[in-house]
Amino acid sequence: MKKYVDLNEIKMIWKDKRRRKPYLTAILLALLYIGDIFFLSGILGQKLGIAGTVVHEMILAGTGVAVFFVLKGKLKVIFPFHKPRWSMLAGTFVMWIGVWLCATMVNSIVIFFFPNQVLGANEGVDYLINNISVVLGMLVVALTPAICEEIAFRGALLSCFRGAKSKWTGIIIVSLFFGACHGSIWRMIPTAILGIGMGYILLETENMIYNMFFHFINNAVPVLLLGLMTSLLELFGGEDVWEMAESVETVGDFRMPLASIGLYMIYAGAAPMLIYMGRYLLHKGRPGYENGLFPPEKKKLMMVMVGSGVGGVLTGSLLLFISIGLETAAAMRYMY
Repeated sequence: MKKYVDLNEIKMIWKDKRRRKPYLTAILLALLYIGDIFFLSGILGQKLGIAGTVVHEMILAGTGVAVFFVLKGKLKVIFPFHKPRWSMLAGTFVMWIGVWLCATMVNSIVIFFFPNQVLGANEGVDYLINNISVVLGMLVVALTPAICEEIAFRGALLSCFRGAKSKWTGIIIVSLFFGACHGSIWRMIPTAILGIGMGYILLETENMIYNMFFHFINNAVPVLLLGLMTSLLELFGGEDVWEMAESVETVGDFRMPLASIGLYMIYAGAAPMLIYMGRYLLHKGRPGYENGLFPPEKKKLMMVMVGSGVGGVLTGSLLLFISIGLETAAAMRYMY
């Protein structure tokens, strides 16, 4: 049984001169997605409430499939689905942790410089998660976007760039557009980083199960954590603490502490190695990956990974030290 789709077969999607140029299809898809995300979704939300979110996501996925159906594209190649392997699911999970750490570090820096803008951009998502049950949140916030948005962006839109000389051309363009479609310049870069991870996974595995799994985990974790925290606070009578925590975001002078950025950088020091390990698990069993996780021929790559991680830890530690020093100096002013 064929486990992987031949990349040459995928590139042949655009070799037929009777079909439209791929960049024109990409522009068409982008315009249709913008119409759905920024206009139709608002109307559906007003008419149907939370159900409107699900309908708009389904329309987004349906649009991508419909365009290639009309253009007589190879749907099984553009939207590849195969039986998943446990090692590759594990690789996807490990890679998600690494990419999420990178995105979180970048997000903390953005919040430090633009705190109120970022918090304001997240109000819609926070309101949705806070006002629905965990089960409904898993459906609306995690499962539906993981399926529909991946079909639309990593499936349909990314396939328009399969003929490019470098796979990173399509991955980066689609990821930036994916970030922009979240409706805020303040959320764009962290979201685009996650999009890069999902795009890479699809092109390396040719199986949408894995990038959908990545997307699902990323959206499901905050829903589950919020549900867990709410249950614990209700169990121990901590409603006042919860209200106090929520009120922090409404303070106009809120600013991300420099120490927090340092901690996120220290955590992100593990990202290069996690991404490397995830990449290995995704390719395990393929030619070139028979010599284990740390083969001699990849010694230079390992040095780069370790060096990047150590650099992140040292930078984060320096910021943490500076923050503690500044806070100590400020406190000592009132002691004399």
